Amino acid sequence: MTSALDTAQKEYERWRQRERRIQEAIAQVDEERERLDAELERVDQQVVYYDSLTRDMKKELRRPGLSSLLSSMRRP
Repeated sequence: MTSALDTAQKEYERWRQRERRIQEAIAQVDEERERLDAELERVDQQVVYYDSLTRDMKKELRRPGLSSLLSSMRRP
């Protein structure tokens, strides 16, 4: 009877250790997901910034002022 009880106790402990390792792995995955989400948010902000910057630069290049238009016509 004690042997069966000892075996059951050892099996229980093995399962508890497995559970702890799985919980630690899940916590690591959650931390990594949070880190990646934060990084993705920063990348999204950069994309928006550079998109608006590009748009602004294109506006400046497409619509030259009258003085720059006249000076470009004077160049040989």
